[in-house]
Amino acid sequence: MKIAVNRTINTPPSRQIADSIRRQIALGQVRAGERLPTIRGMAQQLGLDPGTVARAFQELERDGTIVTRGRSGSFITDTRNRGRPARDRLATAFDRAILEGLWLGFTTGDIEAAFAMRLAGWRERRQPVKRQKSPVTTDRLRFSGSHDLAIELMVTHMKSLYPGVRLETSFVGSLAGLVALECGEADIAGAHLLDEESGQFNIPFIRRLMPGETVAVINLVQRVQGLMTAPGNPKQIISLTDLKRPDITFINRQKGSGTRIYLDSQFLRLGINPDQIRGFKREETTHVGVAAAVAGGRADAGIGTQSVAAGSGLDFIPLMKERYDLICLKDSFDRSPLAGLAVTVRGRDFKAMLNSMPGYDTGETGEVRFVEPTPRSSPAGGTGQ
Repeated sequence: MKIAVNRTINTPPSRQIADSIRRQIALGQVRAGERLPTIRGMAQQLGLDPGTVARAFQELERDGTIVTRGRSGSFITDTRNRGRPARDRLATAFDRAILEGLWLGFTTGDIEAAFAMRLAGWRERRQPVKRQKSPVTTDRLRFSGSHDLAIELMVTHMKSLYPGVRLETSFVGSLAGLVALECGEADIAGAHLLDEESGQFNIPFIRRLMPGETVAVINLVQRVQGLMTAPGNPKQIISLTDLKRPDITFINRQKGSGTRIYLDSQFLRLGINPDQIRGFKREETTHVGVAAAVAGGRADAGIGTQSVAAGSGLDFIPLMKERYDLICLKDSFDRSPLAGLAVTVRGRDFKAMLNSMPGYDTGETGEVRFVEPTPRSSPAGGTGQ
């Protein structure tokens, strides 16, 4: 068993020892029934006081990882796997992480936001799996539209407030989300589409795609978008024009996403030919996917939100502030389960979670506007009521 203690980090040595043993068990490097070195022997090996190693062993005994059998020594045990369901063990791990976060001074909103960021990243990386049919629930809401971490938080928070509601998400981009809403394939859409002519977000597009409908527009958040680069910005990227450089590889968003529409319009304004940009045709469907490509060295830059860049440890060059709205038909707005979604978004706890993440402005979060049907004689880009 190989254990190393790093004295340059803040984690206590006893915790490092315990975590190292747990990690080796998880990786199959140490198996149930295997005998651990003696406390004194491990202390000599690591150059530590025996009391430090003893505290690590006590922690492992408390959570059932090892068992001490008198003078026979301490052994790895499999009682946790046999005696407790996997979900209970996962809950224990979460409890430990939550307590550590609170001890470090973070709020519950900070911790929930961090978990949402990590879960979003894992969803991007994991392989597709065969899913079983979902159980029947009281209500079902279908979301279709642009990706944002605020949506991930909204799903989690709404589930805690309304356990009977199942909120299904499909991240297909802003335009495709509005089309799905108009076609009856979604109950609510998420969009951040900028109309260059009017300078408005979303409403001109709603009028063009759904001219005969009365539509409710709920502001989810205002957010900052920009260029995400590797930590330290080693290629010294400062603007969109730098993407033309031959030494820079770009990662793009998919066609129809609000981010892609904004980017294409900016390239047109700046006179940038997409063929000049290395990697322009490589696409990701979420901000987290773009961040993962940059963090993994597969690209030098990509467009995304400040919240995702910060959560991924990337540098960020802000380009614009935009509105992200939730859009639904007015006929459904006041009825369950959509009424519950509006309550969730307006809630103080939900706003606190968003405010704990960089790049979010909740000054208008929860505010509702109604877009009335467009009169035949009125221009398509009119203002919502």
